[in-house]
Amino acid sequence: MVLLVSLCFLSSAMAASGPVLAVFAHPDDESATVGPLLSRYAKEGHDVYLIVVTSGQVGDSNTDIPRGDQLGAAREKEARCSCKALGIHEPYLLRFMDGSISNWETIPKIRERVREIIEEVKPEVVITFGPDGLTGHPDHRTVSNLTTEIFQQRSKLTHRPGKLYYVAYPESLFANLPPEMAQSAGRIGLVADEWVTTVVDASAYLEQAWNSIQCHKTQWPPQMMEMLRNLSSELLGGKVYLRLALQDASGQAEKEEDLFD
Repeated sequence: MVLLVSLCFLSSAMAASGPVLAVFAHPDDESATVGPLLSRYAKEGHDVYLIVVTSGQVGDSNTDIPRGDQLGAAREKEARCSCKALGIHEPYLLRFMDGSISNWETIPKIRERVREIIEEVKPEVVITFGPDGLTGHPDHRTVSNLTTEIFQQRSKLTHRPGKLYYVAYPESLFANLPPEMAQSAGRIGLVADEWVTTVVDASAYLEQAWNSIQCHKTQWPPQMMEMLRNLSSELLGGKVYLRLALQDASGQAEKEEDLFD
């Protein structure tokens, strides 16, 4: 049983039109994590945006498309297809090199571009990977770190989003997986149930999520797509699990003066 600090929407205080921004590393990251959630909030009238930092140029190819620019172009097309299936805005494709974003030269460029997009779309809520990067992928971890850094450096933002969420798969749901799912799910970075703060019921949007998954044909063979579908619909029950990482604290009446207050 998942222990929750809150079972709620992304923000009970968020205005009906409050924008949502998801920041991920590769085309397909959105489908494998928060697809149903993005579709739900778009349908409910929120502007929903997706940043894809790399084009996935050196990812696994399930086709005869060679790695490099050709695969990157194909995956960008798949990202657009996915966003259309989910009913959200066209993705922001930053086109950095897959697997090469964790360096001194590239990090400031990504940071600057993400800040520009935040100022442009003015999100109330930002969603990204947790520090584990979900699968441990270095690009995932880098995007998590950069998004967190940007959120917490409030003086560098004119528009300051209200909440930052991490994708969080609770340990309890993965405790007794059937053998056909256990191997594929073995790399997932799980989160202790008590750290999961937010559960969004997006079960009404599983069809849109499935259509999004099917866009990423270069990455996922049919059996992998079916596994992801079962993960979302059966294991997670159409719910998306998140951890509230940071929130605007400007309204707090007082600050702590002791670690054990």
